[in-house]
Amino acid sequence: MKFMRGVVIVLLLALAGVFGLSWASNPDLPPTKHASAVGFALANPLSGRAWRGLACPHRSAVTDLVTKSMGPKLCGSASDGGALARAERFRTEGPVSCWALFDALSKKTIARFTKVMSGEDERGPAVKEVCRRSAELIGEK
Repeated sequence: MKFMRGVVIVLLLALAGVFGLSWASNPDLPPTKHASAVGFALANPLSGRAWRGLACPHRSAVTDLVTKSMGPKLCGSASDGGALARAERFRTEGPVSCWALFDALSKKTIARFTKVMSGEDERGPAVKEVCRRSAELIGEK
């Protein structure tokens, strides 16, 4: 019983440490964004990219770039508002952790909506929300 309690305490301390790392890297973001980032990293425990994404100081900008970049693929928008070009700059000029986060989130989003993009499924509320947010970010509203 003491062993299990010790393991649980160590796991909770590790989780709090990861949350603290995210908070220290991005102190201006709300706690829910940090919790979401920690959850994403824990959902992909073998992905170094997910863990490096915790250290990205531009996490909210990167998530917006992912949303904007999905406009042409998912919604049929004429343009992504330069999102892919700006994201590419993270690979060459910016923090590598931000490019890793963009790449991981893009792949996850594309995998989530693959059937919609191929025409097998109809657009549901989640797709409509992504399209609405993408258009809002690009300024097409």
